[in-house]
Amino acid sequence: MIIKEADSRNKDLEALEQLLQWPDLAQQTRQSIEQKIRLIRAGVKGETESAYQLRFHFDNHPDWVVINDLRLQYQGKVAQIDHILINRHLQIFVCESKRIAGGLIINELGEFSRMYKGKGQGMPSPLEQNQRHITLLSKLLQTNLIQLPSCFGWRLRPSIYSLILVSNDAYIRRPKISMPELDSVIKNEQLQTKVHQLSKSLGIFRFVRTIPRTSLHKFACQLVQQHQPAQYDWLGYFGLNHLTNKFAQPIAEAQSQTETQSKTARRYFCIACHKDITASAAYYCWNHKNIFGGKAYCYQCQQKIKLQQQ
Repeated sequence: MIIKEADSRNKDLEALEQLLQWPDLAQQTRQSIEQKIRLIRAGVKGETESAYQLRFHFDNHPDWVVINDLRLQYQGKVAQIDHILINRHLQIFVCESKRIAGGLIINELGEFSRMYKGKGQGMPSPLEQNQRHITLLSKLLQTNLIQLPSCFGWRLRPSIYSLILVSNDAYIRRPKISMPELDSVIKNEQLQTKVHQLSKSLGIFRFVRTIPRTSLHKFACQLVQQHQPAQYDWLGYFGLNHLTNKFAQPIAEAQSQTETQSKTARRYFCIACHKDITASAAYYCWNHKNIFGGKAYCYQCQQKIKLQQQ
């Protein structure tokens, strides 16, 4: 079941395209903006490829939930998580997508680089990056902001796994020496096999720590409620606050619209009686389109609709 789709990056791309229209833009700044546009588009493409695999294998599976593009903030730190996959055993798979056009190379020291146009380019370790995401998520799960599901009266502690998802058309060159942590670096097409392998690790304990599907759904919705959409000041980012109103206004308007959308994104209301409802109620309706037609209703209105269909 898909609980959250990825946020759109169209407004950011529109704002950056507007910046390129400035006639007196320095060449170095222009190249930086163009590179940022390429990076955003490549990131979206990589996340879309991974999201397709998650949707294909887990969208209609009642024992799994998927959260795409979850941005968490806690104690002044931020984790931009590409994908989260959770099952009824409270196993959480935190996935980092990497769009690699050529090849991914990992040396004996665990250092990462990519091949681009026949040349090697160093890159940050996605393993370390994803571990930072997991650390922040783990701390958040220990707070009162998230209520962990219970089983037989015991509050369950989640098991969290790191997965690095690489484009199917890329090649991965691994070091000759064995490095177990690199087993989590896989291609998108290997996702289901890897998750199935790791989800078996509980052995006989899987039968005594299985939460109800409603609890799984509620837990996932609590995570989504912590989502903090990113807001970018592109003028400030590239040091272009001096732009005249003629060119700055369209950019400011695009950013203002994005900020307005982010402020209202976490408000939900019943389409029938217009009462405020929780995110869990909204997602429940959206995930039962056969009953509610893709619209969100409060609990009372949900019961009325169900009675009408009997």
